[in-house]
Order: sequence, then structure tokens, then C-alpha cells
Amino acid sequence: MSEEMKNNNSGLIVAIIALIGVIVLFVLYFSENDEVQEHSKAHSVAIAKEMPASSIAFVNSDSVLAHYDLVTKLSDDLKKERDKKDKDITAKQKAYQDDAAYFQEQVQKQTISQQSAEEIYQKLMQRQQDLYLLQDQYSSELAQKEMDMNVIILDSIRNYLKRMNLSANFDYVLSYNSMGNILFAKDTFDITPQVVRGLNMEYAAKNNKEE
Repeated sequence: MSEEMKNNNSGLIVAIIALIGVIVLFVLYFSENDEVQEHSKAHSVAIAKEMPASSIAFVNSDSVLAHYDLVTKLSDDLKKERDKKDKDITAKQKAYQDDAAYFQEQVQKQTISQQSAEEIYQKLMQRQQDLYLLQDQYSSELAQKEMDMNVIILDSIRNYLKRMNLSANFDYVLSYNSMGNILFAKDTFDITPQVVRGLNMEYAAKNNKEE
């Protein structure tokens, strides 16, 4: 067998192994999702039995955001990212300020030539501009991450309510908070505790499966 044919066969074997790996991961992914969904369905059905027998209910969104474990996790991740970026900016600003102060000192002592001073000055101005741009970049990245976080949270709550309502059969589930349009609602229609418990049960089940 020629060297070229050996190389082709080796490449084919690697490609086949990679394809098998992708297929296995694909099957495992959907198998795990199916299992998690079965757990979620069982939890939703059990919790729905505790719901009031009415066509309408409400959820206190402030309470959900305060007690939903997913919100806590994503908020902690966002805070860590913000702290990391703040620390990076602070360190870069200090380094710039130290270099600018040293440059000013050298100029006053006349220890550098005018040409060198002009070159260093231009570099310092560029560093300052880069710092402004980096601050804007970090602010945009954090704002986007916060927006993505809110979308994930809202989507998870809506999807859970849809699954839960397959058994609860509400016509409407309203969102209530201290600054909202609903000024009064009877406590008997409040399903916040059940929803929070169900959301956290699903979140725990998903995390356990991922671990």
C-alpha cells in the first residue's frame, strides 16, 4: 500500500471516529433533555394540583426574582463579570496615571529631549483614548449580558407556566409587582409559592443532570 493511500485511510478513520463522537453526544444530549423534561412534567403536574380552582391567577414577579435559584446564579455570574472588568479598568487606569505622572516629572526635570517628549505624549494620549474605548466596550458587553440574562429568566418562567397550565387550566396568569398596574388581588389567586417551588425543582433537576 502506498504512503498516500495510508494517509488517506488514516484521515478517513479519524473522520469516522469524529463523526461517531458527534452522534454519541447528539444522542446523549437529547436523551438527557428528555429525562429532564419528564422530571419537569411530573413536578408541574404535582404542583398544579395545589393551584386554586379558578380561571385566573397571578404571580408576584418581585418574589419570583428574589427566590428563583436561576436568577441568583445568573446575577452572581453577572456581578463576577462586572467586578472582573472593573478591576481590569482600574488597573489600566492606575498604570496610565503612574506613567503620565512620571512623564510629567521627567519633562519638568528636562531629562528627555523635546522629540522624545512629543512621542511619549502622543503614546499617552493614545492610551487614554484606548481606555475610554475599553470602558465603552465593557459597558456594552455587560449591558448585553444583562439583557441576555433577562431574556433567559423570562423565557424559563413562561415555559414553566405553560407546562404547569396543562394541568392547572388557567385562562390567565398575571404578573403582579409593587410598581405594576394591578393595585389589589385576592391572596387566594396568588400562585407565587407554587411557581417558585416548581421553577427551583426544575432548575435543580437540570443542574443535577448536567453535573
